[in-house]
Amino acid sequence: MGKLDAFNRVKEVGIIPAMRTSSKEDAVRAVGAILEGGIDVIEISIALEDSLEVLAAVVAAHSNAVLIGAGTVVDAEGVRQAALAGAKFIVTPGFSADAVAKAKEFDLAMFAGALTPTEVQTASASGADAVKLFPCFASGGTRYLKALIGQYPNTNFIASGGVGLDNCSDYIRSGACAIGVGGEIADFESLSKGDYRVFTVRARRLREAVIDARTVMEESVSFNVRTHRRLAKRDA
Repeated sequence: MGKLDAFNRVKEVGIIPAMRTSSKEDAVRAVGAILEGGIDVIEISIALEDSLEVLAAVVAAHSNAVLIGAGTVVDAEGVRQAALAGAKFIVTPGFSADAVAKAKEFDLAMFAGALTPTEVQTASASGADAVKLFPCFASGGTRYLKALIGQYPNTNFIASGGVGLDNCSDYIRSGACAIGVGGEIADFESLSKGDYRVFTVRARRLREAVIDARTVMEESVSFNVRTHRRLAKRDA
């Protein structure tokens, strides 16, 4: 799967659950639970010790059914290691030109972290497939996202940081092509207890919320188009 297919899959699902654990068994079972909840995309953080082994284990267990990427990637070497472990997309917390270039080398979808307008512009111009707006909660949330989209309408934004079930619909309706969530699905406490069933429930609820938000948007656009045509016909 190339970068375009990976990015299209992310946009279709609209949710990137992020998982941070050093346990291969926990990760494999948790991803299975999330998949059961209807989300077939996962981001495995490579920030922890042995995390590349965790990523490789998830790829070995789930790559036929789940699109698996690497998160918390900060440099080109991290991209290289993630690619060799089987990642199909890369998520960075901040912008790294070298990481973007290395992702292109491996034909991986790149979601580059940015927050300020200058960072967004730089990340977008670098060839990143989407900008991960992070952390959203610290910058004005949906109002800030809308303001950025107004200035950069051709940039794809993934909202991350403080995004959960209570506000994910707002971010989708505000123009985010996807959302990134961490503990809202796979929290550390549930992972440590082996309570994987809760991940299925949370994944299903988030997936339904995103689908509902997109349905409302589509109906609104359709209504506006019909209204415009009716008025144009009347004034003709």
